[in-house]
Amino acid sequence: MLQVLGWNLGLKSEVIGRDAASALVPAWDDLCRRSIEDNVYYSPKYAWALLDSVERDERVRFATVWSHDTLVALLPFTTPRFPVPMLGPAGRGWQSKYTFSCMPLLDEAHASEAANALVALLTSVAPGEWILPSLNTEGEVCHALIDALDRQDRPWTFVNRFQRATLELGLGFDEHMKQHICAKRRRELARNRRRLEQLGKLEYHAYCSGDELTRAINLFLEIEKSGWKGKKGTALACSEQGRNFALAAFTGEERNSICRADLLTLNGGPIAVNLTAMAGATGFTVKCAYDEAYRSYSVGLLLEVEVIRSFLSEKWAARLDAGTAGAHPIDNFWSGRIEVADLMFSLAGNKGQMRLSLLQTIERTRSGLKSEAKRWLQPS
Repeated sequence: MLQVLGWNLGLKSEVIGRDAASALVPAWDDLCRRSIEDNVYYSPKYAWALLDSVERDERVRFATVWSHDTLVALLPFTTPRFPVPMLGPAGRGWQSKYTFSCMPLLDEAHASEAANALVALLTSVAPGEWILPSLNTEGEVCHALIDALDRQDRPWTFVNRFQRATLELGLGFDEHMKQHICAKRRRELARNRRRLEQLGKLEYHAYCSGDELTRAINLFLEIEKSGWKGKKGTALACSEQGRNFALAAFTGEERNSICRADLLTLNGGPIAVNLTAMAGATGFTVKCAYDEAYRSYSVGLLLEVEVIRSFLSEKWAARLDAGTAGAHPIDNFWSGRIEVADLMFSLAGNKGQMRLSLLQTIERTRSGLKSEAKRWLQPS
């Protein structure tokens, strides 16, 4: 257990291994409630569901900062098995294929001091280049980290920028639809809804805990597996590990549930399901699926309209985050945008700016080659 003493507020920093990290959960849960920005992907219920199922990476460790017995910063991270100085990061925020933000958790009352102590701790862990993927570049956590890097004279930059959709409370539903969805699209959605209603009884439901939520999660798993993701083998229910992750992360009683399931049903049978994972006052729309037999009716978008209606009228969250890695069909339905990027910084003692520039070039080249390979592999 590596420990580094902080210079403000008597902070103590330490790295905790995965095997010992289960003891963190009560303090970790409490930090999630106090965090200056919400991040469900680093909440204990979501993260442990991943670590116990589909992402059993033994290299995952936890950088923690404490003020006495209170946890004020937490970052799960990994370091490479065979580090190559300047040709790859010495460390990075832990990321899985189901993790769309690697933003550390920082206590809202001590964010600046906690960020300072966290950067100092990472320097002691691996004094090289680091990457924290998919941060909100204008968010308070990112600002606190950048300020800490500047104070410690550590160079930094952003790479892999993109826009992610968000939705805030404010307008009523009707006004939102008029301002942000064109008249042609609204007419198409209304026509598709009428066509569905001609087939039977169309209903909307939402569940947040207990047996009803568990049933909704299982319905989602069945629908996702029946579609194109099932054919590709990427649906959660295609593996026991994926199913276990979904049930562990998204089901629960009222006191420990973090998920909301929104369903559209036709004659009692589900035709579209949307899963929103909650952290603090923010809902992250982590998963959605629809019955492809009803593709021509745009049932996924019809469900999205009902989710927007419910969110704006019932105010069950203060903000929604699309939780995507790029463009998504709901972008045209949500009015807000945040810039997301990977924060790359150097904690090397010498020639940090030169090393960072080299790694930035390597990362851009790697990203370009990956995009080109994906383009060539797509069927024509």
